[in-house]
Amino acid sequence: MIRRSIRAAAAAALLAAPLGAAPAGAVRAAFLPQFARSYYPGRSGQIMIVPREGHFVTRDEPVNQFMHGSPWSYDSRVPLILYGPGHFRAGAFDAAARHQDIAPTLATMLGLPVPRTMTGHSLSMALRPGALAPRIVLLVVLDAFRADYLERHAAAVPNLLRLKRQGASFARARVDYLPSATGVAHATISTGADPAVHGIVVNTMFDAATGGVSDPFADRSPRNLMAPALADIWSAATTGRAIIAAQAGLFYAAGALAGHGACAIGGRPAYAASYDATSGAWVGNAACYRLHPSLAERNPRLLWEATGGVWRGHDVSSPDLVRRSALFPAFEVDSLLGILAAEPFGADAVTDLLLMNFKSADFVGHQYGPDSPEIAETVAAIDRAVGRLVDAVEKKAGPGGAVVVITADHGMPGVGGDPARRHFAADVVRTLNAGLDPEGKRVVRHYEGSNSQMYVDRARLLELGLTLGDVSRAAEALPWVFAAYTEDEVRKAAAPPVH
Repeated sequence: MIRRSIRAAAAAALLAAPLGAAPAGAVRAAFLPQFARSYYPGRSGQIMIVPREGHFVTRDEPVNQFMHGSPWSYDSRVPLILYGPGHFRAGAFDAAARHQDIAPTLATMLGLPVPRTMTGHSLSMALRPGALAPRIVLLVVLDAFRADYLERHAAAVPNLLRLKRQGASFARARVDYLPSATGVAHATISTGADPAVHGIVVNTMFDAATGGVSDPFADRSPRNLMAPALADIWSAATTGRAIIAAQAGLFYAAGALAGHGACAIGGRPAYAASYDATSGAWVGNAACYRLHPSLAERNPRLLWEATGGVWRGHDVSSPDLVRRSALFPAFEVDSLLGILAAEPFGADAVTDLLLMNFKSADFVGHQYGPDSPEIAETVAAIDRAVGRLVDAVEKKAGPGGAVVVITADHGMPGVGGDPARRHFAADVVRTLNAGLDPEGKRVVRHYEGSNSQMYVDRARLLELGLTLGDVSRAAEALPWVFAAYTEDEVRKAAAPPVH
């Protein structure tokens, strides 16, 4: 147990420092616990992949030219800002921070006992003791918003920099689990739990029994979320009196933030909505949540009609295409502001929760990359939208009545001018199956780059007289792979210490 604690502390210290100067073996050892924090039997894969720094695996399609998911700093460093005069101490804190710490911090602020499902810890050094509970808590997750965007685009983000300057900020905030992906991150932020506890461990869930792939919130249902979200806990503690509303670009972000709603035993339906890229409508799940009536009047068509259907020379004349532009943040924030205006947020002593995912930086980053003029314009549009949202929340909550938490779920890699750093998941599967199983070509059943893991046919391995170790060694032999761990290695690292 002591040795395990020492190893964990050493890994944490290593990951808090620049990785470039560390020996490759030490870095490899430090990444293993990150997969262990996300290991969930039956949902996790059998081979966990870390590409070499600067390389990434994606799909061969125009909208996914860049793909996150790795532990390298461009994917794992995230901004974390806690703003609320009278509630948070202003200043830059050197303490390490992670997604799992956000929900316990807010729970402590709300006077809730931190449940045992939360593996994070309250960032108590930033809390002002004796502060009254806020009237409104606004949690904003900026999808794929790299931490360095605040420096690289400083002139374009005055609102975010004001919140950082006047609030508590954590320069060492980072994702400490793998993969660094949207669905996994939002569930971790909302529950305060490691993915190994809350169960949302990949963006696309592979069913080994059927060979099918599904969204972790398939049918917009929270049934796969195995831990309570802060929204669930606060709704129960206030017997449903708190107003809780969540909105996101995809439902696995909205559902994670909103929690289980009425689909939990004794639960009550929070407002929850995600954007439908086919219809352009905001949609939900009436069995678990409420869809706010103000969203029915929102139509993204106005966005592209105002620009002639073109943005920076790109076609944006459809509900799907327009969300991949800097036009979309205004639509996102207008939709949430409609809910804020229509409901009595902050009208009584019960704190209300407003939970939002801004999606555009992710879609634009996937298509054009983090170094593009498209992302620069999108970052500026997000900042303007955040400024409008924070102003409206502060006005609604009254002086000293609002708390704002700003973070990101993950970052985004670039190619540094070298497109050879981009690899395609389908090619990887073909290469490994051709080498390991030239006749059947079915050892690797499924691989999605953002999930950072492969699903292997164990029965076929037995037929061929192979082991998972053989697969991991074949994967590590690929020139762009930094490390490949077997499920057995990850399971061992995830095992509780022996007392």
